[in-house]
Amino acid sequence: MAYFTSVLVALAFCLSLFTAASSSPAIGSKAGKTLSLPLAHDADVQRHGPTDYLKTLKKYKLAIPEGLQQVVDAHKEATTNKAVAGEIGGTAPAASHDGDLLWLTPVGIGSPPQQLNLDLDTGSSDTWIFSTDTDKEEVAGQTLWDPSKSSTSNLIKNCTWSIIYGDFSTSQGICYQDTLTLGNLSIPNMTIESATKVSSMFTESAAMSGLVGLAWPSIVQTTPPQKCLLDFLPQVLSQPAFTVDLRHNSSEGSFNFGYIDDSLHDSDIDYVDVDNSDGFWSVLHTGFSIGGSDVKYEFNEARDVIVDTGSTLFFAPDEAVNMYFHSVPGANYSYTDYGWVIPCNSTPPDFIFELGDTAGNVIRGSVPGAYFIYAHSTNELCYAGLQSLGSFSSMQGIFGDVFLKSGFAVFDIANKKFGLAPKPLNTNNNKRNEKAVKMAASEVKKDLRES
Repeated sequence: MAYFTSVLVALAFCLSLFTAASSSPAIGSKAGKTLSLPLAHDADVQRHGPTDYLKTLKKYKLAIPEGLQQVVDAHKEATTNKAVAGEIGGTAPAASHDGDLLWLTPVGIGSPPQQLNLDLDTGSSDTWIFSTDTDKEEVAGQTLWDPSKSSTSNLIKNCTWSIIYGDFSTSQGICYQDTLTLGNLSIPNMTIESATKVSSMFTESAAMSGLVGLAWPSIVQTTPPQKCLLDFLPQVLSQPAFTVDLRHNSSEGSFNFGYIDDSLHDSDIDYVDVDNSDGFWSVLHTGFSIGGSDVKYEFNEARDVIVDTGSTLFFAPDEAVNMYFHSVPGANYSYTDYGWVIPCNSTPPDFIFELGDTAGNVIRGSVPGAYFIYAHSTNELCYAGLQSLGSFSSMQGIFGDVFLKSGFAVFDIANKKFGLAPKPLNTNNNKRNEKAVKMAASEVKKDLRES
C-alpha cells in the first residue's frame, strides 16, 4: 500500500458506479402535498470562471486572493463595453452560452402570488428577495416584490437580517411573514426577508430576484431568529424530502418536493449521512479515482464537503484536484485566471468520487470530464469546471452544480441523509438548439402564468 503526500492512500481499484454498502433508507410518507418546480436558465450570460470562483469565496466568507477581484472587474468592464458596441451575441464561443450558469425557479410570494425567479440554494438558509424596499440604485432589472400588494403580508416588528460576504459587502433588510407558493403548495406565515440593501454581486444578476434557502435553520441570519423553509417543509410535504435534477446544457430539469420520481434515475438511490452541525448539507468525501486508471486514492481522513445547489463549480479537495489535472495533457494552473485551465478541444477523463459516512454507507459515482470544459479563457484554453479552494481556505470542498448534474440527488430532511443515483447524461458541449431554448422558455412563462 503506497502513500501520497501523507494524505492519500492508493489502492487497486475496481469500481461499480453508484453502488452502496448498505440498503437505502425508506423515506416516510404522510398526508401532505407534492410538487415539481421547473428550472429556467440565464442562458445568454457568458460564463467566466474567475467570476464564479469569486462568488463562491464571497458566499462562504473565504479569503479572496489578491488580484482576483481586479480580474473579475476587468472582465465585467470588457463585457459591458462589448454589449454597448453590440458585439455580444453570436460571436461568443458556443460553450459559453449553454445555459448552466444560473439555475432559477419560479416562486410566488404573497396573496395573490407575485411571481419571482429565485435561486433555490442548499448552501444558505435565508429566503430573501428584491422588493420595493430595496434601494433603487441597487436594482438592475430584477422583479420586485411589493408587500403592499399582498393581503397576507405582515411586517415582523424589530426583525432585521444581514449577511456579510467575503469581500465585506452586505445584503440586509427587514422581515415579513407572508405566503410562499411553490407550484401547487402554499406555505402561510413563511419568513420573507425583504432586502433594503443588496451586495453588488446580486445586483449584477438581473434575471435573479433573490434566494430561497434550503440549508438548516441554525445558520438563519435574522435577528431575532425566525423560521426558515426547512422548518416548514416536513409539516406540509407528503415525504419530508426534495430532489434535484440539473441537466447539462439543457433547459430541462427540476426541483421536486415531497416525492421521488423514479423515472428520473436509472437504478437504486444510495444514501450517506449528512452532518448538519454547521448548518450545511455536509457529507464525507472519502476517496476518488481518475477515469481510465485502475488506481483509487483514499484520504487518510475523510474530507467534509458541502453539497450546494447555489454554487456553480465543483470544488474538490486540493490533493484530488492536483492529481486529476496532472493526468490531463495540456492542463495547467493559470495565475491569470486563478484556476486550472485545460485545452478546450480536449477530452478530459471522468472524475470518479466516493462519499461515505461513519456507518459504512458508500456512494460511488462519476462526473463526466466533458463537464469540466466550462468557460473559454482564451481561444484554445478553457477554465475548468473542477477546481479547488486551495490554500485560501480551510474548507475542503463545495460540490456545486457541475457535480450535481452528474446524478439524481435526494435531500432527505427527516433522516438527515443525502442520496444519489445515476441518470441518463448529456455530455454534448455544443451550443443548444435555439428553437428548443425558446420553446422551453415559453413553457416556463406559461407555467408562471398558470401557477
